[in-house]
Amino acid sequence: MTLYDKLVKRLGGLFRRVYKLEVIGAENVPENCGFIVSSNHTASFDPVMLILSVPRRIHFMAKKEVFKTPILGKLADKVGMFPVNRGSVDTKAIKTALGYINNGEVVGVFPQGTRMPNVDPKQTKAKEGVAMIAYHTKCPVLPAFIKTKNRKLKPFSKTTVIIGKPITLEELGIINGTPSEYKRATERIFGDICDLEDKA
Repeated sequence: MTLYDKLVKRLGGLFRRVYKLEVIGAENVPENCGFIVSSNHTASFDPVMLILSVPRRIHFMAKKEVFKTPILGKLADKVGMFPVNRGSVDTKAIKTALGYINNGEVVGVFPQGTRMPNVDPKQTKAKEGVAMIAYHTKCPVLPAFIKTKNRKLKPFSKTTVIIGKPITLEELGIINGTPSEYKRATERIFGDICDLEDKA
């Protein structure tokens, strides 16, 4: 059993109780292919909420500063996270994500790029990395929405994770991998994510 599996097994029940976690749409999770799971981002524990909601191991992109912390950095590496430089197009991080997905695994990406508590996600901008990775791997994107009271994750306050239907590359309309295609695909992906808020 991996450290990832041990942590989910030992701490999953506690987090589910503390954050009163409810999952809607778990049946939409692909079972036998690599894909990207992508959601809104309001709190540090958002990756945990997705890990407990998606019954597949998720490799999350994490800001590179996390890996500079001795204890947290080692833990992040052990559970399959990988660093990304948020200030630029990080080709190394993208190649790592491509490797996981092409190997049939799952990568987690927050398209907003950083936590945005107390903010309507529809009023924020999404980065185009998810669309770029989807194009190069030909994989689906699984939209999810982490719904909390006042858009802030709090202990003993209900948290609902709504999982939508996978979006295929054909639905994203990316044919040649052009900037305009990435822009339109990003708008589609993040639009689907935000629309899930009203389904719970």
